[in-house]
Amino acid sequence: MKDVQHFTSPIKDFNQKSAPYQIEVFGWFLHEVKGQEYFSPTDIRACYDAAHLPIPNVSASLAKVLEKRPARVIRNTKGYKLTSAARGEIAKLLPVRASSVATTALLDGLVDTITNPAHKVFLNEALVCFKHGAYRAAIVMMWNLTYSHVLDRIYSGHVTAFNGQKSKTYAKLPDITKLTDFEDYGERQVIEICRGARIFDATVCKTLTDRLNRRNSAAHPSSATFTPVQAEDQITDLVNNVLLNPNV
Repeated sequence: MKDVQHFTSPIKDFNQKSAPYQIEVFGWFLHEVKGQEYFSPTDIRACYDAAHLPIPNVSASLAKVLEKRPARVIRNTKGYKLTSAARGEIAKLLPVRASSVATTALLDGLVDTITNPAHKVFLNEALVCFKHGAYRAAIVMMWNLTYSHVLDRIYSGHVTAFNGQKSKTYAKLPDITKLTDFEDYGERQVIEICRGARIFDATVCKTLTDRLNRRNSAAHPSSATFTPVQAEDQITDLVNNVLLNPNV
């Protein structure tokens, strides 16, 4: 939940807003950024804690939100969720995020450091998509850039360890003798082998797994919408923890 404070900081006087308002914003964060279909009072309390704000009587405040008409929150046995109307209204009220500017600058900063022509294509497309609000595509292109980088790192310095671990877990897959041999592998298989061979540490492998899941959500046809916050989250995590990680 460390990104809650980063999310709320551009919202003017957020710490002075009423608890019902704050809870609706936290609910939006949990839906749109964390990908939760429902949230609980415990989730809301965790948001307050992560945002370094005093925790109100969340149950009482949620009860006030439930009383609003037209309805802004739906409650059932799975928990709470904002109505589509409330989600749309909150999205319009959120300010243009300074973090979007920072994310663009982060990507721009990679332009001169990446020399691989294929990687440059992925980076340039990720930049274009993000700058023009194609957040689903930006999420996908950022994964493509990162995964290509990971494969290059394995091929250039860890082939022996990779093939050794592969023989234990996926014996039927071909040994890696050229870069294109990775085309026979699924992305999760590559991450699993790297974890088992300790080519990358557990934190890097977890980052890759989490970001692959986000890529899959964006790449597969669905009614889900993707926000600038989700794209920022994907980009900054992959850049800082994989692309610029000296241990990768």
